[in-house]
Amino acid sequence: MGKKLLGSLELNRIYQFDCVEGMKLIPDNSVDLIITSPPYNIGKMHSNHIQFGTYAGNDMKEPEYQKWQIDVLNQCYRILKPEGSMFYNHKVRIKNGSAIHPLEWILNSDFILKQEITWDMGKSANCDKIRFFPFSERIYWLTKSPKTKLHNKLNLSDVWRVVPTHKRKETGHIAVMPEEIVTNVLECLDGQIVFDPFTGSGTTCIVAKRFNRDFIGFELNPEYIETANKRLDDLELS
Repeated sequence: MGKKLLGSLELNRIYQFDCVEGMKLIPDNSVDLIITSPPYNIGKMHSNHIQFGTYAGNDMKEPEYQKWQIDVLNQCYRILKPEGSMFYNHKVRIKNGSAIHPLEWILNSDFILKQEITWDMGKSANCDKIRFFPFSERIYWLTKSPKTKLHNKLNLSDVWRVVPTHKRKETGHIAVMPEEIVTNVLECLDGQIVFDPFTGSGTTCIVAKRFNRDFIGFELNPEYIETANKRLDDLELS
C-alpha cells in the first residue's frame, strides 16, 4: 500500500519546516482542518529564539509579528478547502501597559471570523495585582465561507473550561495545548486531513491520529519534534 501524500509531502508526518515556507509545498484547497497555537511573541516562551531569529530579547517588534501572523493565516486560508475550518488559539497580551487583541491582525487576514471561543484556563501564570488576573485565552473559528457549519454534538457553549495539566518535564514544552481542545474540534467537525503549522510537542497530531484522521505538522524545534514522535509512537503501543 502506497504512502498517503499531500502534494509532495507525506501525510502522518511532522516536518522540520518554517511554517510559511513549508505551506508553499501544500496545494491550494487541500486541507480539511487546521488547529494551531502560534508563539505569542512574549519573550522567551515558545522558543521565540528559534521561531523568530535573533530579535533582541527574543521578542519581535509588534508590527513585524502581526504581519507575520497575517502571512501565516493567509497561507492557511489558501491551503484550506472551501468548506474547511481553522481553529486558531491566541491570547490578549499586555505590552507597555496596553492590551493587544488578536483580532487586530485576524480581521486583516483573508479569513471570515465565524466565532470567538473563550478558553477558561482556570488559572493564570500572571497574578500580579496591578490588573484583574487573566485566566482566559481565545480560540478563533475561522472559515472561507460564512455558510460553513459544525455539528455541536458535545453541546458546548462558547466558553470552554479546560484547565491545563501538562508538566513541562514530560514534554519539554512550556505551553502545551490540552488534548481536550483538539478533541472538542474533532468531535464537532468532519474532515480527514488535519494540519498544524506550529506543532510543538504534537497534541494536534496525536489527537488526530486517535480519531483516525490523517495529519501533517510543521515545527522548527528538533527537540519538540522528537517528543511529538515519541508521543505518537507511544499511542501506537497503547
